[in-house]
Amino acid sequence: MAEIVNNGGYFLSRAGRSKYQFYVIGLIIFLLLLNGYPKFIFKEKYHIPWLTDVRQVQPLECYPVNLSTVSQHWPYFDQKTLSLSISNAHKNNENQVNLKKDSLSLTIVIVTAKPEFHRLPLTLVALLIHLDPLHIKEVMFLVPPRDIELLKPLILTSASIWPWPITFISDDILLKHVHTDSYRLQMMFKLVVAQIIVTEFYLILDSDCVAVWPIHVEHLLWKTKNGNLNTPAVRALYQYEERDDRKLWWPASESVLQVKSNTCTSSSPSSPTIGVTPAILSRSIALRALCRLQYLYGHQHYLIRLANWKLINLIWGSMWTEYTIYFLTSECTQTFHTNHFHMAPSMPPLNLYGLSVYYSTDWHSFNRNQLREIVKTGLKWRQKEFEFGSSIIDYSQKRSLFTVLQGRQYINPILFHKLLYPLYIEHLKLRNSTSTIVEQTINLLDNMVKQLIKS
Repeated sequence: MAEIVNNGGYFLSRAGRSKYQFYVIGLIIFLLLLNGYPKFIFKEKYHIPWLTDVRQVQPLECYPVNLSTVSQHWPYFDQKTLSLSISNAHKNNENQVNLKKDSLSLTIVIVTAKPEFHRLPLTLVALLIHLDPLHIKEVMFLVPPRDIELLKPLILTSASIWPWPITFISDDILLKHVHTDSYRLQMMFKLVVAQIIVTEFYLILDSDCVAVWPIHVEHLLWKTKNGNLNTPAVRALYQYEERDDRKLWWPASESVLQVKSNTCTSSSPSSPTIGVTPAILSRSIALRALCRLQYLYGHQHYLIRLANWKLINLIWGSMWTEYTIYFLTSECTQTFHTNHFHMAPSMPPLNLYGLSVYYSTDWHSFNRNQLREIVKTGLKWRQKEFEFGSSIIDYSQKRSLFTVLQGRQYINPILFHKLLYPLYIEHLKLRNSTSTIVEQTINLLDNMVKQLIKS
């Protein structure tokens, strides 16, 4: 006869209890396997909460700004330890980056890993054409250590073709992590990388961000005339969105930062916020967000808390993100509008991104034709600049600098490559068909295609 046990008024056989536990464990495992989708660019190990460990490598010392104000709950970072982290990160790079501060300089950070390398030929040829080297401090590839030696030789075989310094940073100099290869890890890196950024502002790109319009730093960073020494003299462009565009993200980020809704920023669905990647971040605000999390959860544990934060909510799409945490931090410390602008006098009307492909439903003939026309228009404008010898501002309409060709839902990224890559290569050939540099560039890019893209 099966043993019957009383469980709080309910009677279950031992066999029934075992079956119940089996289903619960099965559900938990299933949810863990899903964790990280749809942006699972890291591989091999699944996110297992009870084995998760994420630790900062570079020291980040934080201290209260003013004990008599609310700022004590939003600590600031120590500049000396930050300078040491920057020096350590750059000392082994072949392309030495000038570590001298320059207020109107920008760092480009491309967060990538081997599963995304097949997207890079298109991404890099677009950047090569559209990214004006003036005021670019460096283009930094943040890559897992096991993947660097695959990518580095393909890009630096002829370093002279690149108009900006290129550095490769192994992501294990920032974080040591196990069982955290997930979307959340990628988001953490976009904040933690601020520890090794030389410039105050950095532009975050993923491998799927393709430039479609000329990019000039002087159009992204607005040098203001404010004489107040406590107010930054430069502000960075941000992508305008409304809170309701990502409505499931904000409550989770408020929860993790322990910010009450409708305090630092309005919880109205139409209230203005920032967008997603590509995005320009302030190093100071990013580090202040990390200091806030350290203050709440402790130096040794705050990243683990982020990694494991309410995983069950992912089923409904509710999660913290790097940008919602960044924006809330900036609003709570009253630093967003002193560091960012969307529209400004004498600045060209720009969006960081426009027409993009996120879902399979976005990938239809009308959008494909539009993307081709957008790319062609941008290349024609860049050719005009090339012939004129400087940037030309288009005030006739708001232009978008990037398209995001994500399509992780059953769209083969090779389709993006086949649609757009030939347009960029044709532009390079027409720019100066007799130039040896152009020939070397095309050979390097075509070699990347052969090595990284399997038809």
